[in-house]
Amino acid sequence: MIRAMSGPRQLVIYADSRHSVGNVPAANLGPFPSTLLADWLVTRLNGKPFDSERWYVEPTGRIVKTAL
Repeated sequence: MIRAMSGPRQLVIYADSRHSVGNVPAANLGPFPSTLLADWLVTRLNGKPFDSERWYVEPTGRIVKTAL
């Protein structure tokens, strides 16, 4: 489904999260989900471009970025 999108996109996956993000080490040690969303939105509203990426947030909080 994400490949069908034509514009830039970012997919963030938190390790060990199921249907909601939270209460797992990846969300506690990595980028906090609501802060990440707010920062992303402000950056987009300011017209700053971004690369299409997949972020995998490991349980340690480390972010592994790959192209989409």
